Amino acid sequence: MPRKSPKVPKSIDPKLSADNFSGDRKSHHYVVGIGASAGGLEALSSLVSHLAPGLGMAYVVVQHLSPSYKSMLPQLLSRETELPVMEIVHGQPPLPDTIYITPPNRNVLLKGGKLELMESPREVVPKPSANLLFSSLADECKDDAIGIVLSGTGSDGSNGIRAIKAAGGFTFAQDPLSARYDGMPRSAIETGCVDWIQTPEKIAEELARLSHDRPVLPIEDPKEDLPLSALKRLLAKVRVRTKLDFSGYKETTLWRRVERRLFANRMPTLDAYLAFVDQHPEELDRLAKDVLISVTAFLRDRESFSTLETVLNDIVGRKNKGDEIRIWVPGCATGEEAYSIAILLHQVLGNDFDQYRIQLFATDVDTDAMQFARRGIYSAASLAELDPQIVQRYFRPIEDRYEISRTIRDVVLFARQDLVLDPPFLRLDLISCRNVLIYLQPSLQARILSLFHYALLPEGRLFLGKSESVAQQDLLFVPEHKEERVFRRRADSISNLPSTGGLQIPASGELPTPSSLSRGATREHAIIKAAARIYVPPA
Repeated sequence: MPRKSPKVPKSIDPKLSADNFSGDRKSHHYVVGIGASAGGLEALSSLVSHLAPGLGMAYVVVQHLSPSYKSMLPQLLSRETELPVMEIVHGQPPLPDTIYITPPNRNVLLKGGKLELMESPREVVPKPSANLLFSSLADECKDDAIGIVLSGTGSDGSNGIRAIKAAGGFTFAQDPLSARYDGMPRSAIETGCVDWIQTPEKIAEELARLSHDRPVLPIEDPKEDLPLSALKRLLAKVRVRTKLDFSGYKETTLWRRVERRLFANRMPTLDAYLAFVDQHPEELDRLAKDVLISVTAFLRDRESFSTLETVLNDIVGRKNKGDEIRIWVPGCATGEEAYSIAILLHQVLGNDFDQYRIQLFATDVDTDAMQFARRGIYSAASLAELDPQIVQRYFRPIEDRYEISRTIRDVVLFARQDLVLDPPFLRLDLISCRNVLIYLQPSLQARILSLFHYALLPEGRLFLGKSESVAQQDLLFVPEHKEERVFRRRADSISNLPSTGGLQIPASGELPTPSSLSRGATREHAIIKAAARIYVPPA
């Protein structure tokens, strides 16, 4: 059967071109991960038949198959497109405008710029796994990663979609109404991390628009003051709307998130976006959500948690029955990290778990994520990489989901807390703050590390992410397990609660005028109040 000519999307509106943005256009090297299961052939055929040639994107397809099934997918999809379609060979780099099919009974990762095939010892995990592919794309490609979840049963791909969104990439899910089986798309959509919910044909059109018209804002030109000024105005609007202060975040992180929102809303310039948010203030909530999205999973980084088990054994060894064990997990997101540490502590203490006064404080500024964490109910995909014995012991199945056990849930206390503005918890044995500092400017990192030092007991430990360190406050902490980012508080260093504060100007951009003050108040009172809000530590 001859190949069909690819259906090219309609031409892109030139007004939306990236050339409208000042600064040089960045060269992007997109890798598109496509996950599908039952009913996926129909969706895949529709998607690839509408892919425009020349987009410069590499496409990697993972579809759940029986280990013994010989896939005919390369031959079937080759009939639908003029793009080359081939089965993945271990170690090959993904080339642009090529569709790669993962063979049965294998998982695929992008590592070091090459596609690596690997066997999974876990028969219960769907293979190939969309979660594993998407997570590797997030790690390797950052904001050039794209994840697409098509028709299928179950929830594979949901965790990976979150990872891509956190890395600044772009995410799609098939419109459940157009999917033969809507389990996978609906599960992805429920994460709140899907940018577009569309039919396969529309997804192909959106990929073409992304290739041609992704906005690029100038983030490295010190001579250009206007974009930075516009960013400050935008952050001030976010703060007024959401009470969240992102002024201490790295500018590169913020620019990437802003670029995503401009593209999603088809805004040609940053000034146009500022005008848009004035007319649609709910867009500020979406921007804040994009900034707050983080990667989290149960027992994430097995080697790190193995080291943490040793640390918890040491902490417990210094305690007597009846003593307090106090742990803080700031930036807990949807709760997986906090529950993982509680599970690990339960394994360390065994039958003596009830003999200690355990308090594990889990905090975040994202109220929606906190509500999710409090419920303690997770999809099967969230637990797919866990040991089945852990799942059986610490989770209770509820239909197609799993609820954390009451024993673990009762020791975790969730609360909204802003690391920048709110006072810390005190007398802590352990702080686990992973993949939070990496997004912050060095000055804010130093302030938060000082706050952690103040909050910890003399022999308290600090657990950071793989890409984080205490370099901004290296006199306050001693590396205990350097490779796994575990640090011990220096007992001989001086503890001071650092001052807290947000933007360097009030959110409105100016001090209150006398007319805005209560009767009898003066401008001097307003100045003192504003200064106290910015410089005086909470007490």
